[in-house]
Amino acid sequence: METDQNIEYLAIDERWVIFNTNSLEEHIHKNVVKGIFHKHVPKDIVDDFKTIEFQQVYSYYHWPLMDEALNKGLRLLEMSIKLKAKESGIALKTPDSKPREKSFNHLINEVCKGEPLTQLKETIHHLRNIRNFTTHKDSNSYLGGIGGMVNRNLMRLVNLINDLFLDSEELKVKLISEEAERALFVKDFLESLTMTPPLTKELFANEAEWAYEEKKYMDNLWLSMTQGLPVISLKIDN
Repeated sequence: METDQNIEYLAIDERWVIFNTNSLEEHIHKNVVKGIFHKHVPKDIVDDFKTIEFQQVYSYYHWPLMDEALNKGLRLLEMSIKLKAKESGIALKTPDSKPREKSFNHLINEVCKGEPLTQLKETIHHLRNIRNFTTHKDSNSYLGGIGGMVNRNLMRLVNLINDLFLDSEELKVKLISEEAERALFVKDFLESLTMTPPLTKELFANEAEWAYEEKKYMDNLWLSMTQGLPVISLKIDN
């Protein structure tokens, strides 16, 4: 009897079918963002992202867990900034007679004060704003798999964390290379579109930027697999 009552926890959430996801394996392949990090990313971050992966996987049975994965990822961003601040010798508290924790916004600006980290500041603040929105939303609505918003932002988070903990000189060279690569990618992406008035290609510039972030993530994933670096593999029995 108890087994019958508990079976609801393993029932597939029917909302995934709307987005053409028809099996757990397909869900993991299409919708789950893995934590692919280089060796300089702190272990606490790598370990915490494992939970985010499992939240994404189990969202196949409960759609709102996808949003919880994003929420946890955005909290992980704050941890990442604090760890980077410590690594850079930046105090987490104010130097007042009664020290208090610095705001997340304040810490971001301090961590990204100089080159090349200042080039990451816009992306970090973009994710911080999403964090503020999801933390203080006034309704019980969910992003879930809509438009890939959750996995897109988790991909961007993984890309950002990897950049954040690169050696300064290595990051400087990488950002110069990526600037040219991104510009060419966006140009080719937009030129490949066929538009019917009143639509214009400029309206899809943001989509081109998203596509580049996905490419950056997938390139990193492919590199990890081909070079034998540890990639988290999730296998769950139905």
